[in-house]
Amino acid sequence: MKYFRKGGYILALVLFLIFTVGPFIWTFILSVTPDYSMFSPDSNLLPDKIIWDNYRELFSGGQRGARFFTGMFNSLRAAAITLVIGIPVALMSAYALGRMQFRGRKAIKNILLITMVIPVMATIIPLYRMFADARLLDNIFWLSVVYVSSYLPLAVWLISNYFATIPKELEEAALIDGCGRTATFFRIMIPLSAPIILSISLIMFLNTWSQFQIPLILASSMETKPMAIVVSEFVTKDTIQYGLVAAAGMIALIPPALAALVFRKYLVSGMMKGSVKG
Repeated sequence: MKYFRKGGYILALVLFLIFTVGPFIWTFILSVTPDYSMFSPDSNLLPDKIIWDNYRELFSGGQRGARFFTGMFNSLRAAAITLVIGIPVALMSAYALGRMQFRGRKAIKNILLITMVIPVMATIIPLYRMFADARLLDNIFWLSVVYVSSYLPLAVWLISNYFATIPKELEEAALIDGCGRTATFFRIMIPLSAPIILSISLIMFLNTWSQFQIPLILASSMETKPMAIVVSEFVTKDTIQYGLVAAAGMIALIPPALAALVFRKYLVSGMMKGSVKG
């Protein structure tokens, strides 16, 4: 029984690696495979010749490379604006819902839960009409505001649940010592909530980095297109440059991978702390 259980764990681990790491390995292989070898009828898993032409094209400063790195810069700008706006708003809203008692508090929390399940496509057309009428299309700042509105329900819910678990005695002691509610918020609540704040920040960054549907409708100019839209345009009605798309995907993977590696321990601990109390 012991060896059977151990074998089951190993099999589960192997399957996990195949389904998670496998696609990235396959994408890298495609990015260094010549087109003729990719479509050869007797093609093997590994190419008979490795080329770096797709990476050279992206880094050569040509039109496609320039468009790709402009898209990456736009994605970074959108992620930065989203964090700068979203995290403070989420913290203040979560503090009010988690620590203050007022009429309608529970109703607001229940409404937050409902908004989490509303699909993007149910609101994107009305948003487009509003943006078009207000002349806000192709604007990274207002695009980031839309991102913030879509992330806030989950962020506020998790952070407010964690705030509710912090002993009230700490806050009351600070108030007795003469600290105002604002000072108490920054001196006690924020430091104690650092793991979940970093976790929510990482989630916002990763989701903003990979956004496709929202900017597809609200950001159509080259000055505002994010990286995901630019890469999708490497696929045309006449040709699909699989190697170039794969190379762009591998490069685009670097920023979120670095962020996830640096803050990986906060991702799990923060989510767990935010879900301890409903």
